[in-house]
This record gives sequence, structure tokens and C-alpha cells, in this order.
Amino acid sequence: MSNLVLVMGESGSGKSTSIKSLDPKETVIFNILGKRLPFKGSAASYNETNKNLFKIDDWQTVINYLNSISASAPHIKNVVLDDAIYIMRTEFFNRSKERGFDKFAKFSA
Repeated sequence: MSNLVLVMGESGSGKSTSIKSLDPKETVIFNILGKRLPFKGSAASYNETNKNLFKIDDWQTVINYLNSISASAPHIKNVVLDDAIYIMRTEFFNRSKERGFDKFAKFSA
């Protein structure tokens, strides 16, 4: 069983900084914007070599990684999608010229 936690706040309010309290051995971060994590020691704790930081910018890749973590990484207790709203924004912009409501039905599927 899992718990979903959504952290919302204004820019600069400490959402990404709060990651520093998580154990890097039990945490994977999907860094949507590819920005540097804003706390001391983040580059040593979270990186692709440690397999706990990934730049991902589309939902299908997020889903594939989540399935992989679920199947083969039981030690992972936390998955963070940092700035996930930007995946949705990109999807809307990429489909902005489509007409009708079909595109919205696909978003909800």
C-alpha cells in the first residue's frame, strides 16, 4: 500500500528543499525541469550514478519508471516528482492546435 502526498506552495517556499529530510537510499527523484536541488550536499546524495535522480519530462516515462521501481526496487519508499505540473503544461501546449474535446478525454484516461 502507498500514500500519496501532494506538496503545493509558492515558488521559493521550500518544497524542493524539503527533500533533504528524506533518506537518499530510499528515495528516487524525477526532476522534471532538470534544475539543481536547492540544498547542500544534494549533488552527492542524488545523482544518476546512485540511480536516484532522473531528468524525465513525459508521463509515459514516469509510468515506466514507477512500474520498474515497483517490480524491482522494494527498498524505494519515496518517489518525488519535482515540478510535475510542467509535464501537464507541456502536454497542453503540444496539443493546443487540436480542436474539440477529444484531447481532454485523453488527459483523463
